Amino acid sequence: MNIAAVNLNLLLAFEALVEERSVSRAAARVGLTQPAMSNALKRLRAIFSDPLFVRTAKGMMATPKAVELAAPVRAGLAQLRSALAARPQFEAGLSTRSFRLAMTDYAELLVLPSLLARIQTAAPGVQIVARRSERIFQPPEEELRDGSIDAAIGFYPEAAALEPGTQSAGLFSEESVCVMREAHPLARKRLTLRQFAAAGHAAIISRTVTRGFIDDLLAAHGLRRRLKAATPHFLVIPYIVATSDLLAVVPAGLAARFRRQLQLAVRKVPIAMPRFQMRLLWHADRTGDPAHEWLRTQVRSCFHNQQ
Repeated sequence: MNIAAVNLNLLLAFEALVEERSVSRAAARVGLTQPAMSNALKRLRAIFSDPLFVRTAKGMMATPKAVELAAPVRAGLAQLRSALAARPQFEAGLSTRSFRLAMTDYAELLVLPSLLARIQTAAPGVQIVARRSERIFQPPEEELRDGSIDAAIGFYPEAAALEPGTQSAGLFSEESVCVMREAHPLARKRLTLRQFAAAGHAAIISRTVTRGFIDDLLAAHGLRRRLKAATPHFLVIPYIVATSDLLAVVPAGLAARFRRQLQLAVRKVPIAMPRFQMRLLWHADRTGDPAHEWLRTQVRSCFHNQQ
């Protein structure tokens, strides 16, 4: 069969004949005259080398060949109609959608006040529900894939390290800094690598294994830190170091927010460390959804001054 001989109008005529079982009704359905529909049927019979439809007392009955073709033709036309259908609109002002965002507590601090302020007037019926990710630095790709969350915001790997279906947009980045209380003995002078390793540490770790990225960096220098406290919560770390002799490595923005309030000393980490990269993640299935596009635009707007 020469597929070039089959055009869309012929497939539409075939579908109508299958469902209407009448040349006149099929013609009316697709907007053809009865002679034009009869001509379409003639062309279809020639293309498929089969009668396709046989006139009976109960109407035009499909032949086995037509029955075999019916399902794939219907499926193909349905997919084409879906692709060409008018794109659904999202009216934020009338919506009562609930969006679920997986975030760390630090991301919540940065996002929620600004995001809710933006949408309270423009989209008063929209609800934002924050969900806590099980892992701090590991993207919740399974939850994005199965739709249990709409998006995730956090310090996640670059796009090349994500699953093919996970989409990513950078929000901002910030350097790592070392924080301690202002009266800490090490706050009086430049912090050396050996002093940094020998001091007691508090760290942001959510896994059962408490070895982190900093431990790997120190091991490369033959050093090992003394991890005294581990927590999955960014926002508790400033309070821990403010009331102890522990050090911690945190995002610079977090240190800046609590520096004066808790009388913290902020120092450069005495070892090369990558920047914290805050990213917005979502699944590719939601890329073209107008509601999700609107949500992502609102989230990105919360960070436009930090990029």
